[in-house]
Amino acid sequence: MAQLFSLGIIRVMIEQYIFGMHWKHDGKMYYDEVPADSKEEAALYFIDHKRDDVSLVRVVLVGPNEGGVREFSRRPDSPSPYRPLTARRRLDKDEDV
Repeated sequence: MAQLFSLGIIRVMIEQYIFGMHWKHDGKMYYDEVPADSKEEAALYFIDHKRDDVSLVRVVLVGPNEGGVREFSRRPDSPSPYRPLTARRRLDKDEDV
């Protein structure tokens, strides 16, 4: 008598979440969303990249990141909590070649 064994396929899915970042600038509260694997990762990213005059108030879980394209809107009068990116030139390569 032959037995049929079913082999289960184990899939590891990396679940990423959206976290709401409540932050303060000049006495005003603001809100942004950041995708991350954990609440700690979202907070560390924000703290590492924030401007000096911005403080993080709290981090809340919004929900799972369903993937695809997510468009974030920003009010024109809302400041960015992040420092501006600095362009760095590579000195070891000649860019004109």
